[in-house]
Amino acid sequence: MTNKEFEGVARILDAAKSIKDEAELICKNASQLQRRSPIDKMMAEPEAPGTIKDGIYLVCDNEIIEYTPAVTEDIEDIKQRCCGVGVKLGGKSIIVALKDFADRDDITLTCRPDRSGWDGYNDNYEDAGADWDGAGNTEHLKAIGLNSAITLSGGWYIPAVAQWRFICLFRKEINQALKELDGDELSGWYWTSTEYSATTAWGLNLSYGDLYNNAKASDRGRVRAVSAFIS
Repeated sequence: MTNKEFEGVARILDAAKSIKDEAELICKNASQLQRRSPIDKMMAEPEAPGTIKDGIYLVCDNEIIEYTPAVTEDIEDIKQRCCGVGVKLGGKSIIVALKDFADRDDITLTCRPDRSGWDGYNDNYEDAGADWDGAGNTEHLKAIGLNSAITLSGGWYIPAVAQWRFICLFRKEINQALKELDGDELSGWYWTSTEYSATTAWGLNLSYGDLYNNAKASDRGRVRAVSAFIS
């Protein structure tokens, strides 16, 4: 073999080795990607580092799983760990609890009217519809005296009117997830934490979309807790 031919063979072998090294690197990266958790994959959005994309999520112990048809393959395991269904859209997000309080019975919101002279009432549709402060509202309702069937802890609270309307944007998808998780689907008449007056609070009828006020200590509706999600 001439020197020229030998050099040609050497170049071919070097090229083959380079291709082999690149192929091994690609396989290694693919293997690492497959082992990444769902939250790692969601955090990999290039346009918004450090955030997760808009969508519906199953919120479990130390894990957030994007809700897709493929999730149903592991649904029995997820049921044991899931505490709620998360929703994210832009800068708004919330977690919806799996179950209504009182086994879905209609219950009063409080055990007595408010005599505190509070100045946080929303007595018109415009202000009530713009109320996102479910956590703050719930603290006031606790001070009045919540119905004993409503047991809240660990950051859970009763959603305000605007938060309920946000939830309703995704009600179909949330209900699909709740059904998979053996939770209570969102339906019927629900209390909000937005108070109209010392004696009444706003309620939302999910069947027709009606928003109206009822007596907190005597009228009855369903109660669903929510919690903060990723912003």
